[in-house]
Amino acid sequence: MQDYPWWTDVQRELAKDAQKFTDEVLIPIGEKAVIKKEYPWEGVKAIAKKGWLGATIPSKYGGKQEEWGVTGACIVTEEASRAGAISAALSTALIGATHQILHDGTEEQKQRWLPKLATGELLGCITMTEPYVGSDIAAIETTGRREGNYYIVNGIKRFQTNAAAADLYMTYVKTSEDQDDRKKYRHLTGMILEKGMPGFSVERVNDWAGSEGMYNCYLRFDDVKVPIENVIGKEGEGWKVMMSGLNIERALGGASPLGLMRESIRYTKQHLERRVQSGRPTGTIATNHSKLADMYAKYQLCRLLVYYCAYCADLNREVPIEAALAKLYASEVALEVALDGIQCMGGNGLMKIYPVERYMRDAKLNQIAAGTSEVLRLLIYRMGSRVLAEDLKPHVRAFDEELGCPLPVGTPPAPKAPANERDVLKVLAEEYRINPGLSMTIEDMKIYLQCSDEDLMNYIQALEEKKLCQTWRNSRGQVELVRATLEGIKEANPPEYYKHIPSWVFPDDVF
Repeated sequence: MQDYPWWTDVQRELAKDAQKFTDEVLIPIGEKAVIKKEYPWEGVKAIAKKGWLGATIPSKYGGKQEEWGVTGACIVTEEASRAGAISAALSTALIGATHQILHDGTEEQKQRWLPKLATGELLGCITMTEPYVGSDIAAIETTGRREGNYYIVNGIKRFQTNAAAADLYMTYVKTSEDQDDRKKYRHLTGMILEKGMPGFSVERVNDWAGSEGMYNCYLRFDDVKVPIENVIGKEGEGWKVMMSGLNIERALGGASPLGLMRESIRYTKQHLERRVQSGRPTGTIATNHSKLADMYAKYQLCRLLVYYCAYCADLNREVPIEAALAKLYASEVALEVALDGIQCMGGNGLMKIYPVERYMRDAKLNQIAAGTSEVLRLLIYRMGSRVLAEDLKPHVRAFDEELGCPLPVGTPPAPKAPANERDVLKVLAEEYRINPGLSMTIEDMKIYLQCSDEDLMNYIQALEEKKLCQTWRNSRGQVELVRATLEGIKEANPPEYYKHIPSWVFPDDVF
């Protein structure tokens, strides 16, 4: 495994050991489990002995957080993902219950559960999705009703990876019907449910594309009595607890496809160098060079995203955009890499004696689990718009009379107080000259106009009544965009003011 300059010596040693252990132990175990379609218990026990399940747990609770951290968790996840469903058990255990207990649990809860999670004596799982609740996770229907020192939990969860095998289930339930609580995301509560609690059962084990042998279940809660000692955080803080774990989940969700890509490239290269057609190896064909080059490039770019995100997380930086980017890009291009590998391998690529067709199915699963690509794009748009707000502010431009075109001016002009609505119309008409076809925001207009919001809106209303400007209002009826109408453009300046004919145009062709 290639390392990075910011990795510690301990993390580099972990990477070497994890690669060797995966090649020699986990892949043989994992491949057999896939073919038999069995839960990979042997592989899970093997990684537990290596201490991988404690990658993000502090040493005081028996883990390796100080030495390995999120970077180490990504390293072992990348390696384990080359060995079939074992990686799903690993990554789910790393983020299911472990993070929430560590981040929001009490000291008693940490002492009670983390040492056993670190050694693999207990396995964790996270339960969020429901039959009628997916990406809109705030709409959870499973309820928790407080009765004395217990919560009575009723409902159904589905698509729970590692369920049935897990011992601890980080579960989110609705504990308030108050609409004000719902608006402020104070209606959910997180709690640990334990295997064996009366009324807690597996309703269904799903048979799905990819990740053969990994349990994915519907879980049923019928009047399950959960002691208040199992609540993580406080009542009503479930949303906060849930959100705190998503960044690490998505970082690991980006690390898992890396192993799929590496193995796809490995098998593709093997075939291209050894498959002879028309008297030469198919690897000598230029189109296959291009395919393999693209596969390399995508893998390397994904690794940079994932391990930069992990490095920032280890520095205790908030990484919502980095984690979303890593998970989105890695899961998307892993499918592309697997498909390209299959194409290079021809018919062999579709045969189950080689695992590349399985990598294709696993990669598709990664585009949906831990946040669909569509949800991640929405998150990236919203977060990116906020984080880059200052950097993305449009340049103030002005018309350069000598060159006859608008140019950025660097420093905005000093705003002037408008005497009447005509001065406002002049600004709107100038915008037509500088950015034809675009409207102005209220903030844009105030760069040039020094007046109160109330006065500016009165001027705009007066112009609109005279049909000299047109506005666009949001759903609350507030004016957000303003432009001059064609009549307003004529009213503001004579036709010659807007005219510009480049010198290369024949004068006789202009009218």
